Amino acid sequence: METLENLKELIVKAFESGNYDFIDDPNFFNEINISLIAKALNSIEDWQVVKSFLTKLPIDKISILITELDDKIVENLLNEVDTQTLIDIIMEMDEEEAADIIDQLPDKIKNQIILKLDPNYYLKIKEYLKYPEDTAARLTTKSFLKIYPYYTVGETLEIIRRKNELQDLPEFLNYIYVIDNDEKLKGVISLKELIITKPYIQVKSIMNTNVITVSPNTDKEEVSNLLRDYNILAIPVVDQNNRLIGIITHDDIIEVIFQEYSEDILKSGAVQSFEESYKQISVFNLAMKRAIWLVLLFFASSLTSNVLSNFKQIIESYVQLSFFIPLLIGTGGNSGSQSASTILRSLALNELSEKDFFYILKKEFKTSLILGFQIGLVAIVYVFTMGIFVLKIDLKIIPVVVLSQICIVIWATIVGSMLPIIAKKLKIDPAVMSAPFIATLVDATGLVIYFLIAKIILNI
Repeated sequence: METLENLKELIVKAFESGNYDFIDDPNFFNEINISLIAKALNSIEDWQVVKSFLTKLPIDKISILITELDDKIVENLLNEVDTQTLIDIIMEMDEEEAADIIDQLPDKIKNQIILKLDPNYYLKIKEYLKYPEDTAARLTTKSFLKIYPYYTVGETLEIIRRKNELQDLPEFLNYIYVIDNDEKLKGVISLKELIITKPYIQVKSIMNTNVITVSPNTDKEEVSNLLRDYNILAIPVVDQNNRLIGIITHDDIIEVIFQEYSEDILKSGAVQSFEESYKQISVFNLAMKRAIWLVLLFFASSLTSNVLSNFKQIIESYVQLSFFIPLLIGTGGNSGSQSASTILRSLALNELSEKDFFYILKKEFKTSLILGFQIGLVAIVYVFTMGIFVLKIDLKIIPVVVLSQICIVIWATIVGSMLPIIAKKLKIDPAVMSAPFIATLVDATGLVIYFLIAKIILNI
């Protein structure tokens, strides 16, 4: 039970033997992190194994575990349990987590659940449900400490001690938020600052009034960027009147960062994003996630065939030109993909924006010149060795290949850098400008450059 694989093996063996005694051990969930149990369940393909384990757990453990399970497992679980069990699970959860679960339910079951939930509890959940899933409001927690400006440091520390004795201490205590009588945010103070400050000093004297905040409708990705850029552990969510609604903590945003990173990786490989783990997604769904882009790239690749068809006279006159087509468009596609990946990374880190269009164009053009002439030198060596002695090419073709290689690399580098910026400007996810897409586009345009240069130099 020390590693993910050991835990996975334990769950599978328990299913085979029917012996789940280890679940009753009070130390089971203490010794093994909940996230590790969730990862083990997410990596098990057989739903019956997962179902058997989950149905053996007490409600309070399921309510904790369910927030870390893949959507497909959660969907299966919600379809399996009865209404009362589902209500019990929801009642054990924080409001923001309960809102996510209720959101996944079919309307018929959702209405049944709502009718049976405690009205006061549902009103809290409803506050989350009125916001879209990708907004800051859906990540907000109310488990934090808020105090008034006139409290002293000693009084605040005493409140913390008293709440701990009553087992009512908030989960997040790194920052304490200062509000006025109208719940408006006035400042923030760190726990460290409280501890090192003399007890008779009022918190308003030491609080930081320059607080970074977000609105309930702020996009999750923007929240993650703010936490990273300002190197803070939590960010308050305030309404239009600056009233404190709740906070978003770093551990909640880590999942958002991971999801965005996962989506970008898939998009950069021309695959539609999916939330299930690789072992949970069905073969059919996996194929469909790839098929759409594959079909689009197929039609995009047909441009290459059309180019070859339009320049068939040149190919017929100098068949040896075709020897270098894979080399030229391959290098062009690679340089375009390199450029796109570099810009996508900088966009993701907020180092660049669409306003930097001409700055990027200028810098990538200079970079492309260096790359072009470097590859050009390699091309000279190649055609004077492999080209002449192995492929037996006509000497007239040498300047065509070398000059084309230089021009294609310059063109591909500029195209690869500009497309993500253009996508950003058009409010399209820049990651859509994937390496396969750019490589396909550069293939067709690179051939046009190649044959036009051949037409001029060879006077065809």
